[in-house]
Amino acid sequence: MTHILSVDVGQSGFRVGYDGSLIEEGKAGVVALTSPDRVSSLVDLIASIAPPLPTGTSVGVGLSGFVEGSDAPARIAGLLQDRLDARHVIVAADAVTAYLGTVGTVPGTATICGTGVASLGADGNGALRRVDARGYLLGDLGGGFWIGQRGLHAALDAVQGRGDPTSLAEELPALGGPEAIYHDAMSSVPAPKYVAAFARTVIAAAETADRVALRIIEDAAKEIARTTAAARIGSGPIGLTGGLLQSPLYTTAVERAFEAVGIDTHGVIVRPDASLHGAWILAAHPEFSRLAFRELIAEKEAS
Repeated sequence: MTHILSVDVGQSGFRVGYDGSLIEEGKAGVVALTSPDRVSSLVDLIASIAPPLPTGTSVGVGLSGFVEGSDAPARIAGLLQDRLDARHVIVAADAVTAYLGTVGTVPGTATICGTGVASLGADGNGALRRVDARGYLLGDLGGGFWIGQRGLHAALDAVQGRGDPTSLAEELPALGGPEAIYHDAMSSVPAPKYVAAFARTVIAAAETADRVALRIIEDAAKEIARTTAAARIGSGPIGLTGGLLQSPLYTTAVERAFEAVGIDTHGVIVRPDASLHGAWILAAHPEFSRLAFRELIAEKEAS
C-alpha cells in the first residue's frame, strides 16, 4: 500500500491530509512565491505538520501562486522530497487539484471560487486553458477578495455619503471604524486575507435582501461565469470548488450566471472542499497529471 500525504495551499489558508483524512488546517497561505525565503517558509510549514512518513510515501501538493516558468514549484518538490524522505513528490497549480477533486481524470473544466479565482479547461491530452489565476491585484474576479473589497467599498461609501445606503455600513463599528479598517487591511498577512474575510459579511447581508450586497454577489457570479466559459475546451463536466460555495445563495447565483452565458448547469459538480482530495489524486495517479497538466506540475523522485 502506498501512503499519501496531501497538501492544499490557498491564498488565505492550508489543509494537510494523510491517507485521505484531514490532519491539520491553518490560516497561513501563499499569495506569490517570489523569493527563496517564501519557498523555504512553505516547506518548513509542511514539514512541521507532516507525521513521520513510512518508506515509500508519496506527496501531492496543490499550490496557489503557481506560475509557469518559475522554478519555485520544482524547488518545493525537491526540498520536500529531501525533508520528508518521500518516494515521490508532485507539486501542481491549485487549479489542477481543484480539477482532479471535482472533474476527476476526464476532459472538462474546473473553477476555484475561494479567496482567489482560477479556471482550468483540459482535453486530457495536454491541451490546457487556464483563465484568471492572476492574483488579487490583477484578477481573482468574483472571488472572496473581490467580493470583500467591493463590500468594504460600499460600506465606506455609505458612511461617507457617496454611495447607496446598505446594511454593510452597520458592520464597520465591529471592525473598529474606517481608520482601523485602513490599518488592518494594509497590514494583513497574507495580504488578501483581511479584505477577503468581509466576503462572509457581504453574503450574509445579501441573504437578508440587502440590495447593494445582492448586486455584489450577482456581479461576482457573472465574473465566475465569464471566467469558466473562457476556460472551456470542448465539452465535459464542470467542477466548482472553494469556500464561497458553502453559501447556497452564492452557488445559486453562479448557476444562474452560467445559464445566462449558455453553460448547461446539469453538468456542474459542486464540491466546496474538493482540492485536498484532488491533491490525493495528484499523488495517487500522477500519470494522468503528467499527460493532462504537464505545464502545471513539478516532480521529484527519490534517487
